Amino acid sequence: MMDFLKGTVTPKDWAFVGAMIAITGVICAAYYLFLFSPAQATIEEISAENRTLRSDIAEAEEIEAGIEQLRRESDQFDLLVTQFQQRLPQQREIPQLLTEFEELAAQVGIEVELSQLAPQRDERKETIPYSVVAYGNFHQIARFINLLERFERYLKVSDLRIEEERALMSRATFTLSTFRFLEQAPVPAAGGTS
Repeated sequence: MMDFLKGTVTPKDWAFVGAMIAITGVICAAYYLFLFSPAQATIEEISAENRTLRSDIAEAEEIEAGIEQLRRESDQFDLLVTQFQQRLPQQREIPQLLTEFEELAAQVGIEVELSQLAPQRDERKETIPYSVVAYGNFHQIARFINLLERFERYLKVSDLRIEEERALMSRATFTLSTFRFLEQAPVPAAGGTS
């Protein structure tokens, strides 16, 4: 080796350099096979998991952003259902309805005659119709019907006929229907013995 430093290269020196290159190559190959390649596979797995987690987080953030909107919509639906149930209560309130109906007629200054017709039922509601005869001028009758349409309970005016006005008095006939929900009968449990 000393000859190498003096400027002469011997076959021994070449053998030493070759051995060093070979050892370095073996170390590099061992590093690649035993350390770098498994680490690269682990990095790729972690990267794939990271992409999946980022996608899941983005989806969760999108859902979270929509939750407030869904809560607001749910609150609005609850309010609508409550208002609807107030306008179509499950309990019969006919005496109270008749009193309010007569108060509306007095408010506009007309006389009314009211007679109940046969109720009609379907699976969920009962329709309670009334035959109404109202006496007053055209504007009073029109105002009365307008008040009925804006009434706190659902009322339906149908078959309206207003006769010609004579001596500032007209006669109107119509059917006024109100509604109420029917209680659903509980469904019997299947498989029971009698």
